Formats: sequence, structure tokens, C-alpha cells
Amino acid sequence: MTPRITIVGGGSTHWTPRLLCDFANTPSLQDADVVLMDLHEASLPPMLDVAAHITKNRPGIGLSVTTTTDLDEAVTDADFVITCFTVGGFDSMKHDLEIPAKYGVDQTVGDSVGPGGISRALRSVPVLLGIAQTIERRAPNALLLNVTNPLSALCRSVTRETGVRTVGLCNEMVGCKFVMSLLLDADLRQVDPVVAGVNHFPLVTEMRIGDRDGFAELRALLEDEDKQREPVWMTPPPGMHYRKVSDGPEWTKADVIGGNKVKLELFRRFGVLPGASDVHVVEFLAGFQDIDIFHYRLDGHMADKADDDAYVEALLANDEITTFPSGELVAELINSIVTNEPVALPVNLPNTGQVQNLADDVIVECIGMADGNKVVPRDSALVPSILGEQLRRIVAAEELTVEAGVTGDRTKALEAMLADPVAGALPYDDVVAMTDELLAATSRWLPQFS
Repeated sequence: MTPRITIVGGGSTHWTPRLLCDFANTPSLQDADVVLMDLHEASLPPMLDVAAHITKNRPGIGLSVTTTTDLDEAVTDADFVITCFTVGGFDSMKHDLEIPAKYGVDQTVGDSVGPGGISRALRSVPVLLGIAQTIERRAPNALLLNVTNPLSALCRSVTRETGVRTVGLCNEMVGCKFVMSLLLDADLRQVDPVVAGVNHFPLVTEMRIGDRDGFAELRALLEDEDKQREPVWMTPPPGMHYRKVSDGPEWTKADVIGGNKVKLELFRRFGVLPGASDVHVVEFLAGFQDIDIFHYRLDGHMADKADDDAYVEALLANDEITTFPSGELVAELINSIVTNEPVALPVNLPNTGQVQNLADDVIVECIGMADGNKVVPRDSALVPSILGEQLRRIVAAEELTVEAGVTGDRTKALEAMLADPVAGALPYDDVVAMTDELLAATSRWLPQFS
């Protein structure tokens, strides 16, 4: 099978170069027919340059890459449609961050939950639904792979309103496995968690490392200060935003623990390990809003975009195409489906019992596996403790967010803010005022509220 893969948002300097390199490094995808679709026509020629550079310097691969600004043309007969878009770019994002900050909500990222995540979802839901409805007409058997945030809410809008098979993909759990490999001196490939949560708040209820109990080893490490002074096998990448707390030049396990103080505190108390980085986890928990932790703010998001543009320039300047995986899961999942070679990956799917605390059909994050042309959950788990109750509230807020995004109901938008653990912790009048201000400031991207 030579898959036809459409990337909606194909002008992205973050996603497209990395995915094309991953496809070129995956034997089953090296001859794929890839269509890059973007409304911003000027963003597409540079991505064609990237594609030509990859094929020129990787002889023997038959990767075919074309571009279009027409969505119908892009998705027609696609086997896989990848969605990686933003609505309004930095012009809209600044409101998601700056308006809540006026009311005392200083979001670390602002793209998943909280007032920023809800605002982002309201303008993104109609766009993704339009894409999904086009897939229903033009490629009814295609699998939609969404990597756009807020991932859980957007995937839910598609599965609620259409029949399009949808999987959300995020690499935060890959980061969690890497952290555990640093702390427990383990091969990352041997770290095997049971996950029951939502995107950016995946909750690990069990963890094996080969035939060992990973949770038991983690508890032992957290009680052993001598062992915490040991060096880690690899210096954490700068993108993890850790601060060195130990003396000396070597990075130690204590440094990694310090970079994960929120998730490890929750693990100590409740026996459940949040899988995402602390930068994401704190946006789901009102009690950690004042913790000293890295904040992206608008400058950080813009710096990431500059880094992505620099990555493209560096790729084009080097005749040796990287064979190092990007860390994203898209190519790995498509390869598993195309080759029928099962692999366990973190995925976001409709709940069919894999998270026992939650209602059927809501979008949950779990470990899944390809089964033919389907992706199915591997495990079923109950999230114990207050974190299970917190998870129910988060999903309630996301359900209200999707309802507001689909219908343009201002009251539902307010209810989503009130249900959200962080936004809802504000005084009622502030939540009302903040919601009204966000809707007004972003109104040009919210046609359903007109």
C-alpha cells in the first residue's frame, strides 16, 4: 500500500519539515503521496523546497509532495489526514494570554484548558468541523490524525458531530518515559505505563519497566537523597526548561526531580503520576498557579516559531538529512497501520471503558494500538484519589467548551469557564467579565457567536 497523506496546515514550519523527514526515514512511507494544504499560499513553496531537498539527498525514496489551497482537492481519496493549524495566529493568541492575566490567571502555555484553552477551542472547533465534513464527503474511509491544540476538545467536536474516525496524537507521554528513564536508569523503550486521562493531563496509574515495578522504584528514589545525587545518563534538552539545582557540572537525578516537582508531589500524595510536563499539568490544577515554573507567554510562543524557521534553514543548508526521529508519533502510527505491525502508543480516542471514571464517548488519552485500520485502547483503568475527581471536572469543562464551540452559545462558553478548575476559581463576576472580554476581543474569529 502506498498511502496518500494530506497535511492540513501544510505550510507549518514546525510540523511539515519534521513529518517529511520522519516519512523519509520510515520504509513503508518513503513512497507516500503527500499533499500539503494551507490557506496561506505563500507558506507552501518553502515546504516544497524542503521536500525537494529531502528527496534529492535521500536517493531511492519515491516521496511525492504536492501543494494546494483547496481543501476538497487536498483530502480527496486520502488515507490519512493530519490537521495542524492555528486560527488567528499570534494575533488571536495574545488575547488568550493577556486578558486572563488581567484577572490573575497567568497561564504557563494557554492552549489546552483554562481561559486561554477554552478561547482557542471556540475559534478552532468550527474550522476542524469544516475539515471533517469535507473528509466525510471526499474521503469517508480516511483516518483523521489531529495534532492541533486544544487536542481533546477538538477531537471531541469531530467525534460528536461527524462519523470521521479520529485519533489525537501528542508526544507528552514520550517525554514522561524519557524522564522515567533518566530517574530510574532504564531503557526508554522498556518504560510501559498504563494511562487514563486527557491530553496534557494523562494520568499514569501503573508503570512497568520490563518486568520491574516502576512505581516502586520511583517511590524508593524519592526517599533516597544519596541516590538522587547520582548523575543522569543524558543532559536534559534545553526545551525541557529545567533549572539546575545541584552543585557541580553534571546533571543529577535531583535536577530532574526539581524539574518535575508538581507531578512528583502528586505522585507522592496520591499514587498517580501525571504524564505531561509540569508546564502543562499546572494549568489543570488551581492550587499550583503560584508555583515558580517556566511560563511561555507570548514571547515564548514567538521564540518557538523563530526556532522552527531556523530549523528549516538549517535543514536546507545541510545535504545530510537527519535520520533521528522527530519524537512525534504520526509516522509511527501510520507505519503501524500500513504494515500491520502492532505498536503501543499514547493516543486520544473516544472512551469505551479505557478510563472507568468517565462517561462513554468523551475523548480520553490512553495507550492504544492499531488493529487493522482502526486504533483501539490497550488498557482499562480507574483513576483513584482526588485526581480521578479532578479528571471528571476537566472533562465536564471540555464538554461544555465543545458545545459552545459548535453552537455559539455564550452561556455555554461561560459555563465552560466556570467548570474549568482554574478559570472557575476566580470570583464569579470576574469569570463573567473575562469571558465577555475574550469573546469580544476574538470576535472576528468566532462567526458562530455573531
